[in-house]
Amino acid sequence: MKGFSKGLSVLEALLSRVILGFYALVVCVVVFQVVNRFWLHLPIIWLSDLAIISFIWLGFLTAALAVRRGGHFRMALMLDLAGEGRMRRGLELFSHLVGLAMFGLLAVTGWQMAVRGLREISPGLQIPMSWAYASVVVAGLLAVLFLLEAIALELAGKARAAGPDPEREE
Repeated sequence: MKGFSKGLSVLEALLSRVILGFYALVVCVVVFQVVNRFWLHLPIIWLSDLAIISFIWLGFLTAALAVRRGGHFRMALMLDLAGEGRMRRGLELFSHLVGLAMFGLLAVTGWQMAVRGLREISPGLQIPMSWAYASVVVAGLLAVLFLLEAIALELAGKARAAGPDPEREE
C-alpha cells in the first residue's frame, strides 16, 4: 500500500504541474485573443477552440486533483455529527464508494464520448473533438485511482488528511 500511495503522490505532483500549465495556457490564449480581436481587429479563429479545450482539460483535471486532496464536497454536517469513530469511518467509506461509482461512470461515459468524438471536428483547430473528451476519461480514471487509495486507507484506519500530500515538497 505504501508503494501505491507513494506512486500516487508522484502522480499528484505531476498533475499539479500539468494543471498549472493549462491554467497559464488558458490565461495567455484568452488575453492574446482579446488583444487581437478588439485592439488589433485581427481575430484568430482557432484561439477560441484552443482556449475552450484547454479550459475543459483544466476543469476535469482539477476535479481529479480535488479528489486526491479531499477537496470534494461531502456531507460535512453529518460527518461532524457522527464525531470520531466507526460511524464517521463508515460515512467516509460510503462517500468514497459513491465517488468511486460516479467517477467510474464518468470514465466509461467519457470513453464513449471520445470514440464518438473521432467523427466530430473542432471548427477552429480542425482536430477531432476526442482531444477534448479524453479529459473526461483521464480525470475519471485518476479520480478512481485516488479513491481506491482513500478506500484502502479508510479500511486500514489510516485516512489521509485533506490537503496537498505532506510527504512531497511544493
